[in-house]
Amino acid sequence: MSIRSAIVAGQFYPGDKTALESELKKYLKPQKKIANTLAITAPHAGYIYSGKTAGVTYSSIDIPDTVFIMCPNHTGMGYPLSLHPAESWSTPLGLIYSDQDILNEIKNKIPQAEFDIKAQLREHSLEVQLPFIQTLNPNAKIVPMTLAGLPFEMIQKLGAVIADIIIGLEKNGKKSLIVASSDMTHFESKDSAKQKDDLAIEKIKKLDTKGFLDVLEKKDISVCGVYPISVTIEAMLHYSKHTGKNIYVKLVDYSTSGEVTGDNSDVVAYAGLVFYYD
Repeated sequence: MSIRSAIVAGQFYPGDKTALESELKKYLKPQKKIANTLAITAPHAGYIYSGKTAGVTYSSIDIPDTVFIMCPNHTGMGYPLSLHPAESWSTPLGLIYSDQDILNEIKNKIPQAEFDIKAQLREHSLEVQLPFIQTLNPNAKIVPMTLAGLPFEMIQKLGAVIADIIIGLEKNGKKSLIVASSDMTHFESKDSAKQKDDLAIEKIKKLDTKGFLDVLEKKDISVCGVYPISVTIEAMLHYSKHTGKNIYVKLVDYSTSGEVTGDNSDVVAYAGLVFYYD
C-alpha cells in the first residue's frame, strides 16, 4: 500500500502520539454543532499559532466519512490541479485513507487534473488538517487536492464536479465535507490584517467568487488559500442551484499570531468559516 508519510510532524505539530493527542484536547472542546455543514475553511500554521482557530472550527461541526481537502501549493512543485495518489496518509495518530474512487472520478471528469506526488513533497497545509479529522472521525476518508494558479473556468469546473459528487453521496444517504485549507493576511499589523480580512470574509459570506478574487487583488490581501476557498464557494453555488437549498456562511473564529507572540506589528491571521444550509 502506498503511504504519504508525515513530513511536518515535530515541526508544525507534535511528532509524538501522546503529545499530539494532549495538544489536540486543548483545541477540540465540546460545543454546540452547526447542523447541515457542507464546508469549512481552516488554517494551517503551526498549531501553537493557529490551533485555537482550527480547533474551534472543527469542534463546531460533525466530521463525516468523506472529507475533500483542498490546500494551496506553497512550493510551486507539481501540477496546478494535483490529486495525490497515495492510498493512505500517515500521522503520529496512525493512517488515514484516501478515497480512491472519488479521486478517480475527479480525474475522469477533469482531464487537466493530474495524479502527482511532487506537490506534497514539502507541503504542510494539507497534512496539518489530518490529526483534527482523525481525532473526530477515525473512519473518515480524504480526497486530497493541491491547487495553484487555476483559471476561473477551472475554479468553476472543479467546484461543480465536487458539488455533483456531494449531491450523489447524499442521494445514497452519505454526508461529506469540504475543507479549504487557508491562512488569511500575512505579515502585516493586526489592525491592517483585520481590515483586509473583513473585506475578504464579506465576499466569502456573499458566495461571491469573483468579488473575492477581485478584492484580494485590488487590496493586496495575502490569503494563501485563494484557490481552495474559491473552489469551495463555487461548489456551494452549484450545490445550491441543483438542490434548491440556501447556503449560509458563519465566521466561528478569527485570531492572529500576535495573540501568541505578543507582537501585533507583524502577524499572520487565521479564520474559521463554516458553510451550511437550512
